[in-house]
Amino acid sequence: MKKNIIYLLLIIFSTFLNANEKVVLQLKWFHQFQFAGYYAAKEKGFYDEVGLDVEIKQRDLKYNNIDEVINGNAQYGVADSILILYRLKQQPVVIVSPIFQHSPSVFISLKKKNISSIYELNNKDILFYPNNTDGFSLLAMIKKFNLDVNLVRERYKDDYMRLIKNEVDVIPAYIANEPFLFKEKGYDVNIINPTNYGFDMYGDMLFTNEDEAKNNPDRVEKFKEATLKGWKYALENKEEIIQLINEKYTQEKTIEHLRYEANAIDSLINKNLTPLGYLDQGRIRYISEMYKYYGLTESTIDLKDFLFDEISKKDKKLSLSDEEIKYLKDNPILKVHNFDSLPPYNFTLNNYPKGFVIDYMELLSKVLGIKIEFIQNKSLKESFDMLENNQLDILPNIAISDERKKTIDFTNYSLVNFQISLGVNKQSDIKSLSDLKNKKVSVVENSFLEDILKKEYPSIILYKTKNTEEAIEAVASNKADAVIHNLSTIEYLINKNWLSNLKTIILKDDNIQTIVPLHLGVKKDNLVLKSILEKANQNITEKDIRNLVDKWLKNSFYEEIKLSQIEHDYLSKKKNINYCVNSNFMPIERINNNSVLGITSDYINIFKEKLNINFNQIEIESTKDGLNKLLTKECDLVTFVQNSDNTNKLVNLSNSHLSFPFVLVTKIDKTFISSLNSLNGKRIAYVDEMYKDMLIKAYPQIEFIKVDSLKQGLTKVKNDEFFGLVGILPVVGHEIQKDFSNTLKISKEIFNNLPFSMATSKDNIILNDILNKLFSSISNEHKDSINNNWISVNYEKIVNYEKVLIAGMVFLLIIFIIFLKNREINNINSQMKKYIKIVDENVLTSSTDLDGNITYASEAFCEISGYSKDELIGTNHRIIRHPDMQESTYKELWETITSGKTWKGEIKNKKKNGDYYWVKASISPVFDNKGEIISYTAVREDITDKKIIEEISITDGLTNIYNRRYFDEIFPKIINEAKRKNELIAFLFMDIDHFKQYNDNYGHQKGDEVLINFAACLKQSLHRSSDYTFRLGGEEFAVVYQMETKEKAVEFANTLRKNIENLKIEHKYSSVSSYITASMGLICKNANEIVIDEIYKQADDLLYQAKRSGRNQVKVNED
Repeated sequence: MKKNIIYLLLIIFSTFLNANEKVVLQLKWFHQFQFAGYYAAKEKGFYDEVGLDVEIKQRDLKYNNIDEVINGNAQYGVADSILILYRLKQQPVVIVSPIFQHSPSVFISLKKKNISSIYELNNKDILFYPNNTDGFSLLAMIKKFNLDVNLVRERYKDDYMRLIKNEVDVIPAYIANEPFLFKEKGYDVNIINPTNYGFDMYGDMLFTNEDEAKNNPDRVEKFKEATLKGWKYALENKEEIIQLINEKYTQEKTIEHLRYEANAIDSLINKNLTPLGYLDQGRIRYISEMYKYYGLTESTIDLKDFLFDEISKKDKKLSLSDEEIKYLKDNPILKVHNFDSLPPYNFTLNNYPKGFVIDYMELLSKVLGIKIEFIQNKSLKESFDMLENNQLDILPNIAISDERKKTIDFTNYSLVNFQISLGVNKQSDIKSLSDLKNKKVSVVENSFLEDILKKEYPSIILYKTKNTEEAIEAVASNKADAVIHNLSTIEYLINKNWLSNLKTIILKDDNIQTIVPLHLGVKKDNLVLKSILEKANQNITEKDIRNLVDKWLKNSFYEEIKLSQIEHDYLSKKKNINYCVNSNFMPIERINNNSVLGITSDYINIFKEKLNINFNQIEIESTKDGLNKLLTKECDLVTFVQNSDNTNKLVNLSNSHLSFPFVLVTKIDKTFISSLNSLNGKRIAYVDEMYKDMLIKAYPQIEFIKVDSLKQGLTKVKNDEFFGLVGILPVVGHEIQKDFSNTLKISKEIFNNLPFSMATSKDNIILNDILNKLFSSISNEHKDSINNNWISVNYEKIVNYEKVLIAGMVFLLIIFIIFLKNREINNINSQMKKYIKIVDENVLTSSTDLDGNITYASEAFCEISGYSKDELIGTNHRIIRHPDMQESTYKELWETITSGKTWKGEIKNKKKNGDYYWVKASISPVFDNKGEIISYTAVREDITDKKIIEEISITDGLTNIYNRRYFDEIFPKIINEAKRKNELIAFLFMDIDHFKQYNDNYGHQKGDEVLINFAACLKQSLHRSSDYTFRLGGEEFAVVYQMETKEKAVEFANTLRKNIENLKIEHKYSSVSSYITASMGLICKNANEIVIDEIYKQADDLLYQAKRSGRNQVKVNED
């Protein structure tokens, strides 16, 4: 009996020891998507993984949610920028991590009230909170603009209805909530957002109390990391979490309402521009000064006990022994091996060390207070020898083996896992190492993989190389049957070098360990350095490691789609996706011999590859036919549907992936049409029913008549049965060029760039979400390439001089042969050799096989490249590739020529001696008698001098960004292009604050350095080809960019402003900051509203306002 009691007590005690720590999270409101990340962290087990049992409590309005945490009834809570005021009033709150980078608080009014600007709030009745702190940003905005308003201080549930009942003019609201309620009830509203007026407060923040932060810092860190992981999951899997909230937490909100809230909150968190959980200390100080300015406190914020990161820094100390301290003092520089080619972990790019491990070593150096010297251009064997001879201190990513243990000590922790995989030819049927018996495998010499193959697979023939790149190249050039290495490294190099003939095989069933951890290695018995590395590693935060993983080990080469469990389950059950495709709608889509052609075919092929699922086409005659089949479940997807309110009511529409102008076609002899309003009573044909309502609404005076097919309609226009026909530009253009080029023309653009989407049924939300993820994973460059490959509508005839030259040469050759028909054959051959010699010496031409290996190079091409013919022939064309060229250019090139088309463009190439030259190239496929591509031929023109002159003429000599001259040239073109696409344009004009004082006190040389760093900061902040930055003169700069909304344009401008201040260039003589800052004026409008001659003056006026208001801020146009 006594024994049983003892056993029972042991079990109970053991259970107690292993139980998760119980903590309480107090929400600031009732359950909704606003707290989705916390639900995800709990339900997906992220809290459980770090040993926490979390109770999530929704708000009880009887209690102050912040006081609940202060008093210890909850360990963690959610609140907004009001936490700063609490701290200023000496309350023991600690910010753990911001979640919403922007406050959701806004003012809302009914559209019919015409209150669309802050100035129109004067003399209005505004429903408001009982205290000033709850709606501080709104109140601060009112006070800033000296508005006379009547605040009705009473709030209760559903009080938004008071706006509908006309009891008040304006209400405070959450942008993620109330707008949906009004939309649901059919009311249009105006929104006034404080962020647009310079009151950019933090929204929801995770916080704790001072006792928890100081006494349980490890628990706080775990709670923070699990929470951020939860938010990341929730934002990437919105639909799954929406269903979870509805099923487990609340049914107060409809599914549609939760979806609306999810999308709004995504923009408030702003994870695409700002890392999740990022905290800007300068912004905390700025908000605290606002509280002070508006009389809510007289205190000054002290961050050291208010921010958890500051508290945890004080608690984390590197406890080194005296021996370890002496070691670092005697060895202030540690030498670390930098591999030639082990991306994305450790590799060399343009002689600079790069990769996950390189950045990790830099973190270690900061923790230890020493420097790292990376040793390059050494093979693995040489690095082992250097470690043995004390010429190297650390081998940073090494697999453990019995042989290596004799000379190397390894750290107990590993940095990354090495996933053993194969790279083989795409046509190969090799699936495992067992298939490589008596075949040749390329492997890096002295690597642990060489030992494995020798021991476990002695029948495999080893092709040893110096580095990974050489090993992969061996397979690409058919010197080896397979390469064995790490999966992500093989994929990186395949993508980087455009080795389109290779694929990867993940090893699973072979008799070896396929996941191998990589450790840090030091010389045998150097236990002091090993101990130092172990301790330093413990001082690197999970956040630091997560940032490195996000940077190097996720989406390194192409954007993968991250499917939720619901989406995975859907595809697993689905097996096949049936999609409706128009039988004859080129260049969008067409079915020919049971194969789909056109733009749709390229997208479907991408979908197949990314989802690994079958797609079956179902032929339709019209969009209406497709939508009917969608509703009757005959197909899951319609590939091309106009994105309009009407179709939105019937089906779910994906994000728009295409947009085209809608045009009018008439006979060539018709005169210029200034407006369709001049065509009263005319008969105009159309083909697809989905445009009918749009046409009749816009032009009720015109008689629109449906025809059965595009060809029928165009024929009737040709025969004067109709005045014209309307349709999508590329479709009608394609048909005109094919059959009506001499009789019909495109006369007028009617609608500018109509958006088009793919459609799913209303009850198939999961497939719609998958489509949106697929489209997001395809780069804009790739989308443009798809369009350009299929669309070519000629507005004017271009002389193809290559064809003229070829035709002329053929013609002259025929004449020449006829003229010399009575001469001897050897004379003809002699002349032909002479002409071939002329071409060889003067034309930059070459040919390659299907894999890009050079088979012919002219003497002129050899001369400009610096290589001999022997050096070029048999070598891959990558030998002349310049690293400055974007990989997307080569991707587009290969996609074009492998599809049977000619690619034309300008390319920067590398000479043998490292110099460069520019060519204008035309690269075409060569076909055999069966129409199969057998090789490729390139003809080039040297344009190096032209490019140098262009670059000099448009580049600012000091800062190396575009100059005023190029701005004057390109800006009108940018505006006109945006007008055609009906897009928003943002023009940001800026001036360095107090730059004269900087020059006067620091000197002009330092001033020039500021200008250079300022320009580099702007340039590095721009990531799209459509973004431009200019130096307009002196300390004046401009940025031209495009955003979907004005709000996002303002956010991006503020990001640039913060990036400039974060350069931390000292400026003691500025009244704004201790560092260099900038004031900015932003004009953001639809391009069609912009008058080019006035926009500079408008932006300059806003810049002046920014300076007058205190500098280091952005002022934006209000219209």
